[in-house]
Amino acid sequence: MIRVPWNYDFFAKKEKFDGVFVSNGPGNPALLTETVNIIKKCFEKKIPTFGICLGNQLMGIAAGAKTYKLKYGHRAQNQPCIDAKTGRCYMTSQNHGFAIDRKSLPKDWDVWFEHANDHTVEGIRHKKLPFMAVQFHPEACPGPVDTENLFDLFIKQL
Repeated sequence: MIRVPWNYDFFAKKEKFDGVFVSNGPGNPALLTETVNIIKKCFEKKIPTFGICLGNQLMGIAAGAKTYKLKYGHRAQNQPCIDAKTGRCYMTSQNHGFAIDRKSLPKDWDVWFEHANDHTVEGIRHKKLPFMAVQFHPEACPGPVDTENLFDLFIKQL
């Protein structure tokens, strides 16, 4: 595993890699066009890609969706998120102020998780290709660790 800056272009550097993990970070996702373009290249080459928090928003933009600023954002632990496929509710940790506009999500993408309180998009995944992302922090441990298995799902895609 190598850790790189937000605008590191694996393709320009001719790096060999099996997958890309797009991590969290601050700011307006619409301003990070360099990162979005790198994610688009991953999509074009069908490279397994997993995003969390800001990574979720950036993957949404790279897929063709829009983002918007939440009035208050989602902060702290024990934020309830529902898996759209199973209906199971997970308690998550969050710290973000932007969300993906579900109406703008392309048809080849599904809403994977939804916030139980305000129904905002909390995760997306491609219907056929190995691209997935969540808005919450499965790596955080201030409380329940119900979603840490998402990392296993990503590893299986590599």
